[in-house]
Amino acid sequence: MSEKKSVIERLKAYRDAHEGEAELELPRTGVVARWPKFMSHGAWQKALRLAQGDFARAQVLYIVGNVSFDGERLTEADYNSLLPLEDALQLTAAVFGQPEDAEPGEAAGKPAA
Repeated sequence: MSEKKSVIERLKAYRDAHEGEAELELPRTGVVARWPKFMSHGAWQKALRLAQGDFARAQVLYIVGNVSFDGERLTEADYNSLLPLEDALQLTAAVFGQPEDAEPGEAAGKPAA
């Protein structure tokens, strides 16, 4: 009989199974954005704390803190002034959108009907 793994073991296994990077070539600029496939809650909490509760700014802070652009990092000011809107929207959707392993039509956190 197999022994049930602890919560910590299962969480570590999930994190380990989602190692590596995701990437997106931005449609307007052709810049390749890369970010960790495993997004820790701690990184999001840090961005939210720095944004003082401003959700839209927290998303930008998370992106500039965790995404590389052709291997380089952007500042919040660079991101806001230099990244075309279409690229920013595509990247935000890719980073914060539907999980890679979700079923089509499945919203984050909710099973498909």
